[in-house]
Amino acid sequence: MLDLTKLRQELQFNREIGGIINVLRGVASSEFYRLQRERKRLDDFEKCLNGIFSLLPFAGGQNIFMKESSLPETVVMITSDLGFLGKLNVAIVNYVMEKYPAGRNLVVVGKQGLRYIETGKENITAFPGISDEVAHGEADSVGNYVFGRFAGGETGKTRVVFPHFISFGVWEVEERQLLPCGRIFETPGEKAKNEYLIVEPAYEKVLEYLVRVWVNHVFYGIFWESKLSEWSARVMHLERSSNEIKETDKKLKFRYFRMLHEHSDKNIREIFSSRLAVSQQNVQIYEA
Repeated sequence: MLDLTKLRQELQFNREIGGIINVLRGVASSEFYRLQRERKRLDDFEKCLNGIFSLLPFAGGQNIFMKESSLPETVVMITSDLGFLGKLNVAIVNYVMEKYPAGRNLVVVGKQGLRYIETGKENITAFPGISDEVAHGEADSVGNYVFGRFAGGETGKTRVVFPHFISFGVWEVEERQLLPCGRIFETPGEKAKNEYLIVEPAYEKVLEYLVRVWVNHVFYGIFWESKLSEWSARVMHLERSSNEIKETDKKLKFRYFRMLHEHSDKNIREIFSSRLAVSQQNVQIYEA
C-alpha cells in the first residue's frame, strides 16, 4: 500500500506542476502577442536617416566610420535574463566562442549569458537584460557605449550577435556588423552633386551625431527582435514541457491503476482463501 500512496502523491504533484506550466505558457503567449502588437515600425525613421546620409558630402579618408582598422574587435552578444531560455543563451554564446578566438572585447547584454562564458580570457562588459517594455533608453545605453569606444579609437570593427526573430516558434542566431558602417553612405559621385548644402557647426560633429543615432536605432530594432525571439522560445519550451508532463501523467496513471488492480486481486484471493479455509473447518465428517 506504501507504493500506491507514493504513486498517488506523484500523480498529484505532476498535476500541480502541469497546471503551473500551463499558466506560465498562457502568460508567455499573451506577452508575445502583446509585444508583437506593440512592436515599433522603424522603416520610416530608417528612410529619413538614409535620406540625411545621402545629402552629406563624402569625407574620403577623414571619415573614420568607413575605414577598417587593426584595433581589437568588439562583439556584442544579446542574451536573455528570462527563465527557461538556457538553450537560446547557449546558442548565442557558442556561436561567438566558436567563430571568434579568445581575447576579443565582449559586450554581453543579459547577465544570464555570463554564466556560459569562461571568464579570464576576454575583456567583458555586461549590461542588464532587455526589459519587457523594450525602451529606447536601454538601446541607447548599449549603443552609446559601443559607439563611444569606436569613435574614441579604443576598439575597431564592432559586430552584434543576437536571436533573429523569424516567426512564432522560429528564430536563428544572426550576426550583423555595426561599425565601420560604410554601407550607409552613397558613392562619392552622387554626393558631389549637392552644391547648396551647409553643414554646421562642423561636418565631423554632424556626421558623428548622425552615426550615433543610426547605431542606437539599429540596437533598438535588434532589441525588439531579440525580445520577440525570447518570448517565442519560452512559449515553445513550455509547450514541450507541458507535453512531457502529459506523457509522464499517462505513465503514472497506468502504473497506479495496474498496481491498484494487483492489490485488489491479491485481496480478493486472500479473502476467498480465508473463507474457503473457514468453511472447510466447519464441515463435519461422519463415518458409516
